[in-house]
Amino acid sequence: MQLKALSLATLGFLLLSSGSFVQAADTVNDIAVVHGGAAQLSDSYLSAFDADDTEDVDFELSEEFDEESHILTKRASDCSKYHTVSGSDSCVKIAKKYGVTLNNIYDWNPQIKSGCPNLNNGKKYCVQKGGSASSKISNLAAKKSTTKKKATKKSTKKSSSKKSSSKKETRKKLQSKSAFTYYWIAQPGDYSGGKSVSVKTCSGKTIGSVGENYADALVMEGTGVVGSKIVNLGGCSCSGYKCFELVDKESDPYGLTSFGTPLRPYVTIASNDIKKNTKIYVPSLVGWKVPGSGKTHNGCLLVDDQSWSFNGKHIDFYVYSMDNYEKLDKAHKINNVDIYQGGSCKLLNYM
Repeated sequence: MQLKALSLATLGFLLLSSGSFVQAADTVNDIAVVHGGAAQLSDSYLSAFDADDTEDVDFELSEEFDEESHILTKRASDCSKYHTVSGSDSCVKIAKKYGVTLNNIYDWNPQIKSGCPNLNNGKKYCVQKGGSASSKISNLAAKKSTTKKKATKKSTKKSSSKKSSSKKETRKKLQSKSAFTYYWIAQPGDYSGGKSVSVKTCSGKTIGSVGENYADALVMEGTGVVGSKIVNLGGCSCSGYKCFELVDKESDPYGLTSFGTPLRPYVTIASNDIKKNTKIYVPSLVGWKVPGSGKTHNGCLLVDDQSWSFNGKHIDFYVYSMDNYEKLDKAHKINNVDIYQGGSCKLLNYM
């Protein structure tokens, strides 16, 4: 059975040495898994996705390694410094602390809504943009153009043997045989037993009632489902399960990454050695039937999270629930994958 790696943002319950998943705490009060797709979704959540009918770009895979994989970005420039929110932080306070404008904070962190009502304690937000990345790769279109030029210059033999190769996008290899694992957020259905306890906000407002063991899992894992809500650990000490905050269901319907950005099922990847906002292409995933979706996977993914449980040459695939993980692992049973530049691959909304 494929083990799930532990991400900084959210964790499924880890398979221990016993070889089976520990289960605990029944939930009460008709606890149900939240389905974010049923709610109105914000532009910040949807902004990462391409339209389903966007034309696919013809491409070829190259075994030549991309030596600049650490600076590949999806946006115009990448963040060089982050601030971890705590206590009474506000957008105004953060802007003053780092000597930037309030508009900078909003521009660099599109997940923050106007008026700054949705800062999340313990999450990272960009407070400084790096110039080196933007000078090398100004935007996705420029990246594609640069890639094509390099392919034309370095692949003379291919061009002479294939007339159409100059029209194809060349995607170089980023990593070979990297470890591949899954992660998800805590779900009440994954636990059984235990007395009923109330899960509350830092201010003492009751969010819902769950089994005690599931409440313990929420504290340990940081993010999970309570009724129709998704909760995240707040910025207060945790006493009697009074330490959570509600996650905005419009902007973050499936939870938050370690950067405070939305977790997107079947798209978000956690990696510690591929830069944030890098689109990657994993051929091993192409054609997978996606649980809960009528679509098949196209292999296109977005690096938008990190993990403390592994080092480099490892990617962690976000699948929202343990049930989804079990279905995919049973069907495919892969532990290692090759990773290529994403180029113009389409990030699809599978939910």
